[in-house]
Amino acid sequence: MVFDEYSESHQEPYIDQYQEDAKPEILDIIYQHNVVTDRELKVRLEKKYFPWVTGQALESLVSDGLIKKDGFPGRPPRMGTPRNFYLNPEFDYWNNLGLIGRKRELTANFNALLTHSHPAGLYAETIFERAFISLGFEIKKRNASEFRGKKVVGVKGKKPPDIDFILKRGKKYYGVDIKNWIKFEKETIKEIILKIDVAKQLDVIPVICARYVDGDTIFKEIVSEGGFCYRYEQLLLPPVFRSLAETVIRYLGYPILVVDRLPSYKLEHLKSKVFKI
Repeated sequence: MVFDEYSESHQEPYIDQYQEDAKPEILDIIYQHNVVTDRELKVRLEKKYFPWVTGQALESLVSDGLIKKDGFPGRPPRMGTPRNFYLNPEFDYWNNLGLIGRKRELTANFNALLTHSHPAGLYAETIFERAFISLGFEIKKRNASEFRGKKVVGVKGKKPPDIDFILKRGKKYYGVDIKNWIKFEKETIKEIILKIDVAKQLDVIPVICARYVDGDTIFKEIVSEGGFCYRYEQLLLPPVFRSLAETVIRYLGYPILVVDRLPSYKLEHLKSKVFKI
């Protein structure tokens, strides 16, 4: 069963079967590429299986001895660097450390690129800001935790959570948050729930624009709360990172779009399918 539909049918009792379904596809990918990271596998299969289902199936294959799991020799990896690699059992580990090291460094450098403090981490917000303006939205506020007399209630002593944009079009107000992420796990859903709650506290329509959100979360945590979600599927990066993006696509299979503005087909989807204007 494909996990790309908005449905209430994706319940925990069925997870074991989905893990079994995922296993041959995981093996196919590993035998094709010889060595992969867990994030690489999860992204390659995210349209069919929850990332955590892929992760559980992967570890089961390791336990069964059908694939190998190895680290990388040397000092402990820095944050954002993969600790484990999953290998074709026939793959010679020591004679192929070059490929493993290549994937290791590439993953680490790319993860650093997507942190919120890095310009590329904020780039999707710039792209969507241009898109909103072109669609006739008025940007009323950025990084909003209060609006029209309403304030978000957060944890005492800490800065309250916010949303990236408050937009107005006609008589409607929207609270929009942008998530240009590659990592998505069960814990990530809490961030979606938080942003929906922020929008509701500010009495605006919640909108999540994210590269990936699983269909179950879209239905249960966004649509059911009166919100909208635009799953734009490809990471958005500026042209200055084109060479790195092409290398990541080649080695890791991540979906990446190098653009200076949202493509017309995505803009039309945002207009007609998300905001319905």
